[in-house]
Amino acid sequence: METHGLLGPPKEFSHIYSYQTADSYCIAIQLRPPYEGSGGSRQIHKITSEWDSRKGVEDLTPNDMMIKFTERSIEVCKRGGSSSWHMIRGLKGPTLQQLNKEKCFWTMTKHGGRYWLISIELTKKTPGKLWNRLMRDEREANRPNMKWDKDMQRTPMLMDKDGKFVPSTYCNPMVKPKYETEEDDLEDVLIEELDMLEDGPEQEEAKKVWKMQDLCDLRFGMEESTLSMLVQVPLFAETWREIQRDQGTSDLFAVDVPFGGQHVKFWLKCDPESPILEGKMGGCVWRRGCRWHVEQKHGRPILELYMPKQTPEPWSFVVEGYHNLSRTAYDPYQQMILDGLWDDEAIEEKAKGDGYFRESEYRAAVKCYDRVLERNPDSYITLTNRAAARLAYETEKFKVEEILEDAQRALEINPTWHKAKFREGIVLCKLHRYDEAIWALQEGQRMDRTNHQGWEEEINAVKDERIKWHNRKTKSYLHDVE
Repeated sequence: METHGLLGPPKEFSHIYSYQTADSYCIAIQLRPPYEGSGGSRQIHKITSEWDSRKGVEDLTPNDMMIKFTERSIEVCKRGGSSSWHMIRGLKGPTLQQLNKEKCFWTMTKHGGRYWLISIELTKKTPGKLWNRLMRDEREANRPNMKWDKDMQRTPMLMDKDGKFVPSTYCNPMVKPKYETEEDDLEDVLIEELDMLEDGPEQEEAKKVWKMQDLCDLRFGMEESTLSMLVQVPLFAETWREIQRDQGTSDLFAVDVPFGGQHVKFWLKCDPESPILEGKMGGCVWRRGCRWHVEQKHGRPILELYMPKQTPEPWSFVVEGYHNLSRTAYDPYQQMILDGLWDDEAIEEKAKGDGYFRESEYRAAVKCYDRVLERNPDSYITLTNRAAARLAYETEKFKVEEILEDAQRALEINPTWHKAKFREGIVLCKLHRYDEAIWALQEGQRMDRTNHQGWEEEINAVKDERIKWHNRKTKSYLHDVE
């Protein structure tokens, strides 16, 4: 029993996703750098204010977010400056039903140069029923009132394992929350007491030692949707029947997904030293919904591991190091997915924008690219194309700086994309930052393996522009008005 959903009002955070089970309500927030989108959306994803230095992906810390839980409410804030906080609309106010605040935690995981993912796990006080919404009064929660609660300043801070102070509701990825650690300690104590009460060790019959390689055919299969990832492992039918008879149960596998949902370990219980899957995943999953089952398909038992995804983007790989669970660019569509363009409507809009660009209708092309980036904001090729189209007609300094942000955003997502370096060099030249422009173009030339002669021509043109700029005639201050 589970549901997936999308949270957030229009023109606010458009990348807030929800997942719900009988005993928990989970929220995922994609927190992208400040230079993403255009128009109103550009202001929303800023972590710091206009008068403060803006931060990129590398600069964010858990202290840039503040999330507070009570038994009847939730408040999610992001830092708006050196000392102020701003509420996130749709995630402030009383919840539909009560929460077990001792079991509510959140964490942050970094996904390359694309974004940080804020994962929030809310534990229901009375499990067993799905909520039809998160907030009791959605209209009140979505009001554009950005005043923050002064009690947020009193949220206690704790020192983590690295010696840094973080909010008390924050849990480091790969570390169990406090309540789970206490439950594990209690279980260990009970097991020790039971062992002490036993009269003596009983002689058990020697059982056959089963190995994972004897049961699993490691020719994995995968099925991916915007909501879930399914990994399929064929089993040897005869061995599967024998091991069930020998163990007396069909509950033979275990899956462990740490807090944050970015790593997985899936193993056979009688052979924990040889996991079926183990490592970092290509995205994040909700650990509360991960489960396995065995089905009969095509006359053969198939072990299926179901993992609900926190965000809908396709993964380039399932688990790091497993090549048969990786996406390869064997056709143009797969290559587009690897490049961050996966939505069908976004693909159509990009094709329209490219057509407008080739016909020199640059403003129409930019409109199409804007619509693409609203749906697939991690498409670095679209960011580069939008920068090229805007360069054709933008002359105002602050507009040119926005074009530079597009090029830098593309380089954050794919640091080896030479065309983004080329756009960055051209924009820096327009901003009269000639030394930086020459360095960017030379760096892009080293990235480009085609050795195109256009690089040298552009570098020489920038050098000529630098000479003209430094030799320009400047008016004396005596001719200026007071």
